[in-house]
Amino acid sequence: MENTIVNELGTVLIIGGGRMGQAIAQGLLRIDGMSADTLTIANPGREKRDHIERELGVRTVEDAASGMPARCVILAVKPAKVPEACSTLVEAGIDASTLVISIVAGVSTAKIADLLGADVPIVRVMPNTPLVCGCGMSAVSGGAAASAEDCELVRSLFASMGQAIIVDESEQDVVCAVSGSGPAYFELFAEVIAQSAVKLGMDYEDARDLVLQTMLGTARLVIETGQSLPDAIDAVSSPGGTTVAALDAMRGAGVEEALEDGVNAAARRSKELGA
Repeated sequence: MENTIVNELGTVLIIGGGRMGQAIAQGLLRIDGMSADTLTIANPGREKRDHIERELGVRTVEDAASGMPARCVILAVKPAKVPEACSTLVEAGIDASTLVISIVAGVSTAKIADLLGADVPIVRVMPNTPLVCGCGMSAVSGGAAASAEDCELVRSLFASMGQAIIVDESEQDVVCAVSGSGPAYFELFAEVIAQSAVKLGMDYEDARDLVLQTMLGTARLVIETGQSLPDAIDAVSSPGGTTVAALDAMRGAGVEEALEDGVNAAARRSKELGA
């Protein structure tokens, strides 16, 4: 499958050398058979391009046009930069022979198609930052001109950096709110728990190790046992015990409502970014 991915992707241009653009480049380079010679990253800042060349050994260019032609273009820019990036691709002569993968939050494939041309195959992906270490979670949706084969190729590509599923594009704002922004939620929980332990007299680094390994282990336990989340909670909630005391206090403080409000806010913001 990995060699198939490499063969079908061909030359790849990533537009945007930020954290996610670099993370995807690292993931591509880990695929067996992928060569740095087939990968280019476009980014306007010279300092960042120098850093990317040193760290990844790939070619960098100042603008997208200089990286064309490419069989696959990955849009990894901020939503406000999408029109500019697409205009440059049109000037470079992009057509239906190039597969465009967009990881831009909130921006629909229809909007990108309006900018590039209706015949250009576009696949939208919402990845998250754990793909840097091969544990990402990505959701893939095809635009009007994208085939089922295009979507499966992109799903396979992002699955090589963790896991990936195909969803209807109407669900992408929710995906953004759950897994796209999700790492920050768990990082916030971990920091609050660690700082609470410090206030109770524990060393911060020890508390941080405890909470992070507990998060990692809990995720693996639930996945590997196939438990539902409510059943997993019940399994560690002995009547009258410490876990029940903690959960009662958290629920009483409105944690569940706060989490729901946060997910809703992220989904709304995703829609706003694509407006």
